[in-house]
Formats: sequence, structure tokens, C-alpha cells
Amino acid sequence: MKANILFFLWVCSIFLLPASAQEPSVTGIMTKACRNKEGQTFRAKMKMTIIRPKWKREIEAKMWVRTRDYSCVLLTAPARERGQAFLKRKNDLWNWQPGIGRTIKMASTLTGQSWMGSDFTTDDIVRQTSFLNDFTHTLLGKEIVDGNECYKILLTPKPESIIVWGKVISWVSTKDFVDVKNEYYDEDDNLVQTYRGYDFEHYASYYIPMRMEMIPAQKNNHKTVLTVQAYEINPPIDDRFFSLQNLKKLH
Repeated sequence: MKANILFFLWVCSIFLLPASAQEPSVTGIMTKACRNKEGQTFRAKMKMTIIRPKWKREIEAKMWVRTRDYSCVLLTAPARERGQAFLKRKNDLWNWQPGIGRTIKMASTLTGQSWMGSDFTTDDIVRQTSFLNDFTHTLLGKEIVDGNECYKILLTPKPESIIVWGKVISWVSTKDFVDVKNEYYDEDDNLVQTYRGYDFEHYASYYIPMRMEMIPAQKNNHKTVLTVQAYEINPPIDDRFFSLQNLKKLH
């Protein structure tokens, strides 16, 4: 009888563990990570530095984002690109080019290409792809990255998703559920590029990397650094801000 009671208490203790002691599911991990990355509404000023072995180029931009559905990016420097803008509304993407006075609708297949000659893609900037909705997820275990304990997660594109990658491996912090590192592979399982996030700051319920790096594989001394210069969470912008008419008026 005593043994039965002890067994019963042991079973109960397993199911009554506090939530903090239980490991979340891989879907739960990605839901939290993607809410942090895709659920924000913000405006920001950013500087992108493209680094190559023999030269360096800087681009400055303003960005307005309303969750994952709406985003707008306005180039403010250098002078030759100033005024060019990108607009995303749900699944549609446009590029305003003031030099020719035209707005060009971009095909979704082009979002995997380099953005302004950098190592970031257009998709990285306007957030077309969702790590939560466009991939299946497999938990590979845990690893330490830059002193942070992380969940290591394999992301495999769903058959219906328009994804340029064969797979992505993401390292998500077990503490704050932010992706501190992502590796992007092609369909032949070759590493193409690596993303790193640094200097996270807390805004409302979100953790924002103030510095991001994209490093291409097999290219020595190549990388692009994206630095956040100013950031405002939950500014008063609504869906009407993200219109083709407004795209031409941004400054």
C-alpha cells in the first residue's frame, strides 16, 4: 500500500510541475520567437554597412513596420539613393524609384535577392517570410551561443511556401526567446550565409537586436552590419499609412 501511495504521488508531481519547469514544445518556442520578431509595430532609423575586402559602403534608412503585414523602408543616404522606397502590404511588394518617377511591383520570387547590394535579402528587410507559418520545425537540442543557452531548431520549408532556402537552422535563446543566430542553407545542403543578432534591448514586451550581421559563407572578409540608431515601439501609425500614394510622399 505504501509503495502504491508513493508511486501515485510521484505521478502527480510530474503533472503538477510549474510551467517554468516544463520544456516548451518546439511549436511553442517558435511561436514566442516569431511573436517577438513579427508582432512588433515600430518605426526606426537604421544604418547598413556593407563590408568588402577593398571597400565599404553605407546606407541609411527609415523604417515603419506594423506587425508582419505592413512595412515601409525609405532610403535617406547616400544621395544617389535618397528617396527610393519599398512598401509591403500583406503579400504584395512595391519599389518607388523617384529617379524615373515610377512605382514598380516586385514579384515574390525576387525577395530572395540581395537588398541594395548587401548580404541581406529583400525578404530580410521587409519580412515577407514567416519562420512560424512557412516552415515545419524540429527541435535538435540545446547549444550555447555567445554565452546564451539556446534551443537549436531545424526549419524546413513547407511544400507550398515560396522559399529560396533548402533549410534554416535557428538558435533561439531559452531565456528571452530571441533568435541570436540563423544559418541558411541551399537545396544542396550547402551553408550560404549566417545571421547574428547582438546588443538586445527591451522595448515593452519585445527584445530588439540593436546590431545585426549577415555573413556570407565561402567569402572571406565579406559581411553586412545593420545598426539600429533610433527605435520607437508602438507609434501611432495605422494601415492607411502603408499606401502607394503615401510611398511617394515619405521624407
